[in-house]
Amino acid sequence: MGKYALSAQAPFTLIAPVLQSGSDPSLGPAGNPQIKWSTFTQQFFPKVPGRGPYVVGDPGQRGTDIGLLAGTRAASGGTITVASNTFLGPTTLRLGRYTLTTGVDFAVGATANDTATNLHAAIAALPEYAGSTVVAPVITVVGPPGPGGNVAAFHAEGVSAGNLTLAPATDRLAGGQPVIGPPTLG
Repeated sequence: MGKYALSAQAPFTLIAPVLQSGSDPSLGPAGNPQIKWSTFTQQFFPKVPGRGPYVVGDPGQRGTDIGLLAGTRAASGGTITVASNTFLGPTTLRLGRYTLTTGVDFAVGATANDTATNLHAAIAALPEYAGSTVVAPVITVVGPPGPGGNVAAFHAEGVSAGNLTLAPATDRLAGGQPVIGPPTLG
């Protein structure tokens, strides 16, 4: 797992006609080709290694994604349920570029609800996650918007990682908008 920042360049349109069928000049104007589409619009999303949140699923952290931004701005997110309050040793929640460890960044409370409240306070103090809420023992994490939010690390590790049930269980936040969609043909 490494980290990278995802940047976006302005969309641009190429003139690239694609013909529906071949042409036959011997037929005169009736033999002219039919154009299926004539433009191709895309934008580049270069990855800047060594900056931004820790991400999963892209071991190289290099290269450029291609497509177009699609959707309206919305935060990424997930939920954390404190399923058990028996922490047998250091347990860490990795949330984007941050790590929150039991006994260091948040206290294990007398009950699972208390621990959830303490963990929520630690999460809400992080700039990108200030909109997070808690209805103990469930914490709703509100993360960064856009494609970068959807690849931000979101997983528990350490001695009692099973005490924290995360959804989605994909090791990353989900639901951030806009997303990188396909290029358009016009």
